[in-house]
Amino acid sequence: MEQALEKLFEVVEDPYKAVAGWKESTKGKVVGCFPMHIPEEIIHASGMLPVVLWRGNEPVTEGHAHVPPFNCGLTRSFVDDGVRGKLNFIDGMIFYRTCLQAGGLPFIIDRNVKPSFLEFLYLPANFPGAGTRDFIIYELGRFKSLMEEKSGQSINEESLNRSIEIYNKNRALLRKINDIRRNRPGSITPREMLAIVQSSMLMPKEKHNELLESLLPELEKREASSDGGKKVIIAGSLCQTPRLDILDLIDNLGMVVVDDDMYVGSRYFANDAEEGINPLESLATRYQQKSPPCPTKGEWELDWSDYLNDMVKKNQAAGVISLLIKFCPPHLCYYPDVKNRLADLGVPHVMLEVEHEAVTLEQSRTRLQSFLEMIGGV
Repeated sequence: MEQALEKLFEVVEDPYKAVAGWKESTKGKVVGCFPMHIPEEIIHASGMLPVVLWRGNEPVTEGHAHVPPFNCGLTRSFVDDGVRGKLNFIDGMIFYRTCLQAGGLPFIIDRNVKPSFLEFLYLPANFPGAGTRDFIIYELGRFKSLMEEKSGQSINEESLNRSIEIYNKNRALLRKINDIRRNRPGSITPREMLAIVQSSMLMPKEKHNELLESLLPELEKREASSDGGKKVIIAGSLCQTPRLDILDLIDNLGMVVVDDDMYVGSRYFANDAEEGINPLESLATRYQQKSPPCPTKGEWELDWSDYLNDMVKKNQAAGVISLLIKFCPPHLCYYPDVKNRLADLGVPHVMLEVEHEAVTLEQSRTRLQSFLEMIGGV
């Protein structure tokens, strides 16, 4: 188990080395996918390696000349990595309309980084109606043709269905690990869960599946080690990796994370793509899923607060910790209603505004300690 976890941590601690190393050893092509909804299966079926673009591990420097300081940490960090040449091993990059900030990224990257190819995938907001679905299927077909052109490899229904099966297997394994975390509180730390999920975004799914299959039996043997700590849910960090020091702080204060509503977490593996049908229609259906609720899709029919409340009840948790990325418009727009609704539902809640650059943790520590007192943990 320790060897498998060590391998996963190696990947997430230095994605640049891990992904570039795969490219060097295989002579394959790497395609960077902006989070959160690019259909990686289509890229995988082309023989190229899809990786979810990540927040850098250094403060932003040269990127400040190219992107406004009021952009979120992910966009600023990504541009900074690009203009400094840290992403030159990535052959192609795929963007789509996550938010206004993401919408401007392709122009900045095309002008200053110039990857071998860059594509904007038009994935519309989740409006009801056949017209929206037809457009998504058409756009996925266009994307498939582009990946065939860039890879030099044909993608037929059989190969795409095979990729869907591999991805579904990975999601199923991740759900099993999350079930262990939920059923035996404290058996998996927040840092470990993040490494398990993010490594899936950065390495071939086949290899990741092998590591998870070797890891699962060992995790199932782990004893719960909650020591009476209060169970909590972490929400937020919609499209970027949460800071590890924040996760460690929650853990060190004695709170036990039993589930999450984060992209680098349960959102990534929440929904499968249906197997055995037209694969493009299957991927379109997966994109149009309304749960988990996603503010970047303009989803208004399913209340985000009710979703979090259900997660709290399901896990018998004491409350919710929201990680709100500074300058994240989708989360900021929804947050006031989420906060008020959770209060109406009687769900204890605390919000931490977090930033990419290293800052003091004392304010976060104070807020978390007050929250712990509120839920009866001290």
